[in-house]
Amino acid sequence: MSKVPVIMISGFLGSGKTTLLLRLLDYAAKQQWKTAVLMNEMGDQDVDGAIVSGEMPDLPIEKLLDGCICCTKRSELGQALNTLLDQKPDLIFIETTGVANPEQILEDLQDPSLVDRISIQRKIALADGSKFLEYNSFFASSRELVRTLRGQISFADIIILNKAGECEEKHLNKVITSIRKINTAASLSVTDYSRIDELEVFREFSLPADVLTDQIQDTPWSEEALKHEPHPQGAPIFANHRHQHGVESEQTNPSFSGLDTLTLSAPTPIPLRISVIEAFLTARSSSLIRAKGYIQLSTGPTLVQWAGSQLECQPSTLRLQRGYLTLIGHRLDKTRIVQEWEDLLSGVVQ
Repeated sequence: MSKVPVIMISGFLGSGKTTLLLRLLDYAAKQQWKTAVLMNEMGDQDVDGAIVSGEMPDLPIEKLLDGCICCTKRSELGQALNTLLDQKPDLIFIETTGVANPEQILEDLQDPSLVDRISIQRKIALADGSKFLEYNSFFASSRELVRTLRGQISFADIIILNKAGECEEKHLNKVITSIRKINTAASLSVTDYSRIDELEVFREFSLPADVLTDQIQDTPWSEEALKHEPHPQGAPIFANHRHQHGVESEQTNPSFSGLDTLTLSAPTPIPLRISVIEAFLTARSSSLIRAKGYIQLSTGPTLVQWAGSQLECQPSTLRLQRGYLTLIGHRLDKTRIVQEWEDLLSGVVQ
């Protein structure tokens, strides 16, 4: 039986994983490859999966929410992949949560039910060039988070240093030096909006039944491109790293690697303004790392995303019965946040 190739996409919160996934899916569609996706999100509401489904409604997707496939969702990983494999795709993408330990996932993918059906072809890690050094410093007191950040870089054979346009050259050089101390073997691309040369991902790619097109097999490669060829064995992994829940692991709502998640509800229609959302999130910027969700703004249903202290809003065609906003951060004061959110909504209604 031919093994189905798998591409793993990892990277810390807000680094651009879903944007990259959409680019690679679009490229695969142009090659007429049949793809499938496994998406994992920390929050209990589906945001990234809804984005992908909105762009590609016929794409087979398995979504694992409210947990990480390297810890609380480990038992569901095999079942979700086998469900996708039964649809006979040419290629599977796995997008992990921003705090996933890819080493643990790779270990779980060696399960007897999967090992004869899949082949890990690429391990991609994204890093936010504008925040990489800041996060390493901010989380210095959390051994688990530092190991997670570095482990994501260490496991990769392709590293994408994203959001470079927000950085000065001196800063980028420091980030590259930091990354190379962790992983010297992987190819490294510096870019914005996850724009990469897709051929680098799919070069020498093994698809079943000779699905691979001549376009990739016969592509001439420059000396510079060959110089950065991914190491066949990947980079060394932190062997003693195991993704854990940290000090709150026995509570009802565990934090992942010391991070908290909180989903705020926004009944629709409530004509919230972007400025109101931005002010609310900015007030929590000292502990808030990522926020995403769908909210009914005065202009209509809107995809709201906060990363790196920047807010992005995009119109959405999603029909909202109830809006929501998932917050991910370090030691979030959940009680206070919920109360202030409710006060905000009450003020809008009045």
